[in-house]
Amino acid sequence: MLRDKLNRLSGHIVGPESGADDEYRDRYHIAAECLRGEICARDEGTFVKIVTDFDPVYRHGEIALGDLDRTVPYRSGHFMSEMAETVYDPGNLLFFDMETTGLGGSGTVAFLIGFGSVTPEGFQVRQYFLPDYPDEAAMLETLRSEIDEKTIIVSYNGKTFDMPILRDRMIINRVERNLTFADHVDLLHSTRRLFRRRIGSCSLGNIEREVLGFHRVDDLPGELVPPVYFNWLATSDTELLNKVVEHNLYDIVSLYFLLHHLSVLMENPSVEMREADDMLSLVRVMEKRREHGAIPRLLEQCEPALWDERRFDVLMHLALAYKRTGQIDRAVLIWRKITATTASETFFARIELAKYFEHRRRDIASALAHTMAAEPICPSILSFETDLERRLRRLRKKQGSPESPV
Repeated sequence: MLRDKLNRLSGHIVGPESGADDEYRDRYHIAAECLRGEICARDEGTFVKIVTDFDPVYRHGEIALGDLDRTVPYRSGHFMSEMAETVYDPGNLLFFDMETTGLGGSGTVAFLIGFGSVTPEGFQVRQYFLPDYPDEAAMLETLRSEIDEKTIIVSYNGKTFDMPILRDRMIINRVERNLTFADHVDLLHSTRRLFRRRIGSCSLGNIEREVLGFHRVDDLPGELVPPVYFNWLATSDTELLNKVVEHNLYDIVSLYFLLHHLSVLMENPSVEMREADDMLSLVRVMEKRREHGAIPRLLEQCEPALWDERRFDVLMHLALAYKRTGQIDRAVLIWRKITATTASETFFARIELAKYFEHRRRDIASALAHTMAAEPICPSILSFETDLERRLRRLRKKQGSPESPV
């Protein structure tokens, strides 16, 4: 039934003349009644505000709101590729998402703006709906009070999309030229770093399903949100308008559960991490941060499973961490075991063993043997081929044998 309605709306938008039957009705009361909100009137205009409170028994996928461990710290470093030690006060977090008439540009208007906050009882979402364009300044003036210098904005692609549009609309409506807040956590980037290797698309909907275990029922597709609003403007028809608000509502709730999930994973990854692809993604973040000592703590307890699953790519990173932290014997053990396989990582294990025997053991014969064994399995990449050729030439020269082309 929902799909039929969507097709009907997307296929044609009814013109203003078709809304003649509603000309004597109060559009604002129609919207407020449909959305279960309250009418807010200011000198600049009128809009609708919808407040939704979620209590501890509310379940968002696999976990109830009341089961979230509120002792878990929300560190800025949980959401960045570089190290950062700021701990966010949950009371300053403001979860932010909005629905717009387009995909950007000066003519794009945010007609539904939602904010969510952690409360002592659970979680609250406040949504501001714009009944018509002339009321935009009134709505923006009111929601401006949601943000102050202590606010930590939390969004999903909000740095690139939502926040620039909000700033532009505030400037155009002479509401605020310099919207200031303490920080902006865009969960899209940290989510991609951790989960893209495993699940591919990191759209919020896919993250809800694959990471949070939350499946929406009868949800309005995002691309059909603007047509529903345009139909409202033209006809005062509320058909599917509540679905737009519901879509935005769950986007905001998902932001809270996702932020908490990421914090739990990052705070205690050796216990919470389950998927090898996610581990590999986190290891790459740790390497970039030079947290080499943390990598063995993450991977050692699941090392037997990694061998069983032939995740030699992850094991190579474990060996590299051992090498960087002075545990070379443990690294050599991993490299030797990998060279006994036919995996693509065998080439890299051979090269690491060649380095080990040449520079640490001064065993040129063994170094040359591993390098020659790596030759027929060298990836067809110019930099690898060049490095291999140089290594062979150098080792043969050290050994005193004549050079031969690779």
